[in-house]
Amino acid sequence: MKCGFCGRRFSEDEARKECRGCSVFGGCKNVKCPYCGYEMPREAGWIRWLRTRKEKRS
Repeated sequence: MKCGFCGRRFSEDEARKECRGCSVFGGCKNVKCPYCGYEMPREAGWIRWLRTRKEKRS
């Protein structure tokens, strides 16, 4: 994943460790950048699929 604020890349596992999840209504659907703390929506599955496909071609 790439942070929309600071631009650094991180894995979804790193984001889960940083953001323990909200306890309200079963947790939020956001991820938190482990570097700057910026919260953003989780990446959609089809976007993740396109990104990994593009990385494999490069």
